[in-house]
Amino acid sequence: MTSPAVVSPDSSNDKSSRLYVLTWANNQLKTNFRDVRHMGSGASHCQIMDWVIPGSVDLTKVKFDAKDEDDCKHNFRLLSEALSKNSIVKTIPVGELIKGDVRSSFEILKWFRAFFMANVKSEDYDPVKARGGRDISPILENTIISPRQRKSKLKMESDTEENGNVTKTKFLFSDKWKEMFDWADQSTLGEYYTYCRSCDKNLVTYHRGLIELRRHVDTKKHNKRAAASNSVRQLSQLPEPLPCSKAAIRFIYKQFYSGSAEGEQVSRDFARFKLGPQYPKDIASVCQQTPYCVYIYGGVTLEKDDTVSVVLVGFFDVEASRHCIRFVDALQSVGGEEDQTAEAVVETLEKFKLPSDNLVAVYCDGNRVALEQICSQLRELNPNLIALGGLYTITDAACHAVIKELSNQVQELMGDIHAHLSSCTTKNNNLTALFGSDSVQSPLFHVNTSCLQFCLFVKKMQEIWTDLVLYFESCNKEDNKAKSIHSRLLDPKLRATFMFLEQVLKPLHSFQRHVQTKEEGARADMLLILEEASSLLGTYTSFFLHPQAAARFLKEHDPQILKNKKFHLLSPDLSLGGKAVEDFLKESEAADALPLLTEEVLSLCIALTGCIAEELPFNEGVLSSVAQLLNPQSREKVTGKSVEELGTKLGICSSPDEVNQLSSEFLKYQLAEEGEKENPEVASLEKHWASVLKDTKPTSIFRKLVLTLLSFPCPPLQAQQVFTQALESDDFALYSESECDITSDSILSDSTSYKDSPEDSNGHSMTVKPCEVRLRKINELKDECDRILGEKGIIWKEGTIRGSYGWESSLRQKPQARTVFQAGDTNWSKNHDKGPESKDEVAEEESSSSKSTPRGRRKQAYQDGKGFPIGELVWGKVKGFSWWPGMVMPWKTKSSPPGMRRVEWFGDGMFSEIYTESLLPLGHFTKCFCKNSFASLPVYKQAIFQIIELAGERCEKSFDSAEGDKEKELTLMLDWALAGFLPTGPDGFSPPDSAPNNGLQDSSDSALSDYQPPAKRKYVFKNKANTQAITYNRESIPEKVKQNGKTIEDVCLSCGSSEIEVVHPLFEGGLCLKCKMNFTETLYRYDEDGYQSYCTVCCAGSEVILCGNASCCRCFCKDCLEILVGPGTFDKMKDIDPWSCYFCKPSQCEGNLKLRPDWSVKVQDLFVNNSAMEFEPHRIYPSISADLRRPIRVLSLFDGIATGYLVLKDLGLKIERYIAAEICEDSIAVGMIKHEGKIEYVNDVRTITRKHLAEWGPFDLLIGGSPCNDLSMVNPLRKGLFEGTGRLFFEFYRILTLLKPKEDDDRPFFWLFENVVFMSANDKSDICRFLECNPILIDAVKVSPAHRARYFWGNLPGMNRPLATSLDDKLSLQDCLEVGRTAMFDKVRTITTKSNSIRQGKTGPLPVNMNGKEDYLWCTEMEQIFGFPKHYTDVNNMGRSHRQKVLGRSWSVPVIRHLFAPLKDYYECE
Repeated sequence: MTSPAVVSPDSSNDKSSRLYVLTWANNQLKTNFRDVRHMGSGASHCQIMDWVIPGSVDLTKVKFDAKDEDDCKHNFRLLSEALSKNSIVKTIPVGELIKGDVRSSFEILKWFRAFFMANVKSEDYDPVKARGGRDISPILENTIISPRQRKSKLKMESDTEENGNVTKTKFLFSDKWKEMFDWADQSTLGEYYTYCRSCDKNLVTYHRGLIELRRHVDTKKHNKRAAASNSVRQLSQLPEPLPCSKAAIRFIYKQFYSGSAEGEQVSRDFARFKLGPQYPKDIASVCQQTPYCVYIYGGVTLEKDDTVSVVLVGFFDVEASRHCIRFVDALQSVGGEEDQTAEAVVETLEKFKLPSDNLVAVYCDGNRVALEQICSQLRELNPNLIALGGLYTITDAACHAVIKELSNQVQELMGDIHAHLSSCTTKNNNLTALFGSDSVQSPLFHVNTSCLQFCLFVKKMQEIWTDLVLYFESCNKEDNKAKSIHSRLLDPKLRATFMFLEQVLKPLHSFQRHVQTKEEGARADMLLILEEASSLLGTYTSFFLHPQAAARFLKEHDPQILKNKKFHLLSPDLSLGGKAVEDFLKESEAADALPLLTEEVLSLCIALTGCIAEELPFNEGVLSSVAQLLNPQSREKVTGKSVEELGTKLGICSSPDEVNQLSSEFLKYQLAEEGEKENPEVASLEKHWASVLKDTKPTSIFRKLVLTLLSFPCPPLQAQQVFTQALESDDFALYSESECDITSDSILSDSTSYKDSPEDSNGHSMTVKPCEVRLRKINELKDECDRILGEKGIIWKEGTIRGSYGWESSLRQKPQARTVFQAGDTNWSKNHDKGPESKDEVAEEESSSSKSTPRGRRKQAYQDGKGFPIGELVWGKVKGFSWWPGMVMPWKTKSSPPGMRRVEWFGDGMFSEIYTESLLPLGHFTKCFCKNSFASLPVYKQAIFQIIELAGERCEKSFDSAEGDKEKELTLMLDWALAGFLPTGPDGFSPPDSAPNNGLQDSSDSALSDYQPPAKRKYVFKNKANTQAITYNRESIPEKVKQNGKTIEDVCLSCGSSEIEVVHPLFEGGLCLKCKMNFTETLYRYDEDGYQSYCTVCCAGSEVILCGNASCCRCFCKDCLEILVGPGTFDKMKDIDPWSCYFCKPSQCEGNLKLRPDWSVKVQDLFVNNSAMEFEPHRIYPSISADLRRPIRVLSLFDGIATGYLVLKDLGLKIERYIAAEICEDSIAVGMIKHEGKIEYVNDVRTITRKHLAEWGPFDLLIGGSPCNDLSMVNPLRKGLFEGTGRLFFEFYRILTLLKPKEDDDRPFFWLFENVVFMSANDKSDICRFLECNPILIDAVKVSPAHRARYFWGNLPGMNRPLATSLDDKLSLQDCLEVGRTAMFDKVRTITTKSNSIRQGKTGPLPVNMNGKEDYLWCTEMEQIFGFPKHYTDVNNMGRSHRQKVLGRSWSVPVIRHLFAPLKDYYECE
């Protein structure tokens, strides 16, 4: 048997990229090469050869782990022998491949790919098994550096060798560069950088100087942003007011604006942006040259009692080769007065100077009366106007005509079955499927239904008729309605009627499916619609008319022909139900009912046919001619006579000469196009006509005819899709990537409390021009001082915004990889690799072939070609669960196994490593969504809410109509998801491209607070560039201390600076301003291992050593120990087992590292005053004498499990009234049961009004702590203070403002607000600004066995006094445990709502030992840790996870007791 011939391919025409070919090779061979040059060992080529020709290469001889040149030559020798043996001529450039020549490596791999594709018919080959499970080692991996790797190795000097000596070439900023590039300016980071105004970015020009600037100016990103800036500049200089109505401005603002700014000026500027700078002149100009169609959408609701009619125009753009729709105006609707709307439409066309001569068609989405009125008015301008609304509603109109003609018995049957479904308490799947879930609530289903629904209803009735009979037979015998339905279902005549209906409605059903196409720009579907519409009448007339009468009717559309019985076919020839109906009636012994039934169905067909004829805009011949003329494939079927008739009918030709000219031009078109029949490539319809029309003269009548036909509206015509198309022109595509907010003078004028000198993010001076609109392609709303504007002009500092579109790229990530040393371990180097190394270059450019990465760290992209990139929203299948929503996250190590992804699941925040075969994109929502899980699992319901919320943010989809009602919002979300995420579809929420960032670009006036410490990693000096503008040398600290008159207090312990802002709170020494901001943000940040994320001294560092005390979470970096204690200290500490830190053993402090005796007080002072704000002291209320005290009245917002009430009762205070706002049902149950119903619950805090407070009050104490989910920096998806749950803080502020007594009211009033410590400095600063005070920091670890650091704002007396323990406080974990259980730690980590927080580290040990095994904390033990009584949360049959959740959201009882204790001097006690 001869083997098949081997094809030797030609790869010269292959235009594949290197990345594509490399990805193909990795996918086939199950390898992970990062460069084509890494494949130079020849082993990969040998295996491809073995795959193509099995046995041609002995893989046992191949050296897959080639280490030197001889090994590589050995492999290529095997490959050459295999090629020669099979008579394949191919020269292998062995030397170039081994040396890593790019071109040779790429070309040879491309040839092997073509060789593989040409010869391999079956891919039943396991490459890993074939090579015995061995990996193919890459060569030159350490010497070949990819572009991405090269960018990550920032070198501050460029070295060149000259005659053996090394010289340094430096390029410092030059003023000449500013003259050459109008966007260039000096950077605040120093002379090594250049600032780009267009990109708002600092460029590293130290290495290559002018060459770098020229490279930057050619990048796509710079050009795109420069164009955006120019467009903005043009927009901002438009002085004239918009000519459209106020209703139009409101419509655009309500439909498309998704920002938070409000006001008339904002809406007007946003409308100007959406309409474009040339509006409406550009529309008038086009319509004067091109035939156009007017679109009118009536009854568009903006708000309650505010509806408008939207006017648009559609035309064919020859240059763009597509049908375009542009917004004209919106008219205020007047209820029930269609004639006024019609007059307003005419006035609008005249107002915008749209010529009536080119008005060829009108499409109206409103009711029929409105369409007739509008057409009547417009025909006074142009008598040849065509109304096309009926063409797309023809099926519904015909269907309603059929329903009206049905016998009363049939109509009553449908109505009674539907009424039974609506009122029936038991669920029947057949009935639900019969009507569909959307129609259950409609009281008149058979009257209001659409054609598509009615056709499906009739078909389903036929399928389940027998089941319905059995169902209604089994119903309650006393249910007379069910009995009646059952008896009628047994009537064979009724069933035969439905059999007739199914046959009669089939053509309508087919036509309706094409009308409801979802594809945009489907002009080919338009041809199909026209063709089917032209044949629709012919189909129905053939059912019951003689052929001659049918032809006459198709030409004249005379309804009398339909009704004249002499034109009807005889009964045997009627085609109304087929033989199946007759056979059924005979079997049912009801054949005598056939004549009567035939007469009834005949009347249905007459009504249906008459309705279709009335709705069609043209007769059958004209419709057919339009379809054939527009279709390039059927142009030879069109006759000159039909074209002449078409031109006359449409009013294109008004004289015989014009008719002759049209016929002549059409003939030329036919002759010119005959040559294209042999061309196999068929262009799209739009492109075909665009190329034809470009070659015709503007005065051509044939051109006008074609443009008229191409201006006709084409599906989809759903209002929202049309509006989106009309107001998203290509001119403004630059702004489509992110939300574009508009600032205005009116907004800026509200922000008068800030008197800072205006500066942009780079420190350059700017001036504020009055009434100037400034647009920037950013995610936040900024004023000209580069400060961010919120609602009502509130100023935010840049960097605080979370939740704007594009927020994913602005999030601060978790701490980066660090090298950790556990003292005393034999294998003491414990590498906690938490991700790939972050970028060290200050400003990385994104070229056309590279992807940008999120802030602060590089996200290692998945390179296996299996799809599902980082950030994609997916469904995942895990054993034991239904499809669950999640998001693809970066792999934890440097590279991932091929075909695997790390997914974070919504709802519970858990992670899984899962194969791509078990993943589906979120777009498969209808397939993966599980109704049962949604109804029964709260976590699944929450997961669905979270993923659709994120998808909505990416798509800029708003659910504001829910008005804060979460259930309603969830319903709207599901409707949007199940409908296909329209209008953007799944593409709208694809993973966002994050702007390249390293912490230097996008800097602002608040850059200090956003300073991120250098990444922790093994090599200390590798990324010193990340420390930004630090120019001090820490190594010089010992020398500085030795100088005359200087002490360690005069030096910053973190950076060595002499510019001291505050004293270091823990050790003797100081902190500069930048290090102080960093210290306050990171001191209470902990890793998943339970230890501090950064060094306790400098809050930075790279190599760190951990304290060996199980209850201590401190770590110290190598730099601090070597510099402050002494050289060699770090190595010495590594050998001590266990090593106790300087907090656990202060006596071991040496050198310049000395622990402050009062460090706990100093930390309090730092956090009290670290907002850089000074406020007036709170009003002081004198204590009230015992005989004048009265019971306290409390309002508790976000009450949780009534910690406030419990503490007040424990303190002995008499409570007159305690009103709590809480939405968690489990928390409410705890409060109600444990406090015997004495707490009054009012549900959502947002529903509390001034009137409520007046009725319930006056109050003496207001307490609350808003949810911290969107404030805590531990949450990578946080949205900040002004979005998500973060904005609930403003509900506390609102109510606090309403409750505060007036100046002349001496009644004591106290308040307390709590939230997390680990929030951004900007969020904290904003809270301080609103509450007009600085917080105090209290960590519950001092009075309980668990860490729980929290900020407290308020005016309670003595809030900042030292936290003291009481006799009842349980200070160690062992005190809280049940009998027989042993504590492994004295103190535990912060207990949150997540079950994994019980572990002391993500993979660390559990805190309890029982019977020699680790164990979780029991619920009663957690209650004791928080200070609650045992079994406090044991209500409502709550499980362990639910009890931990309500505890994780609560306050620490000892801390609140400490704060509330002074209230005993003001209020009556029991």
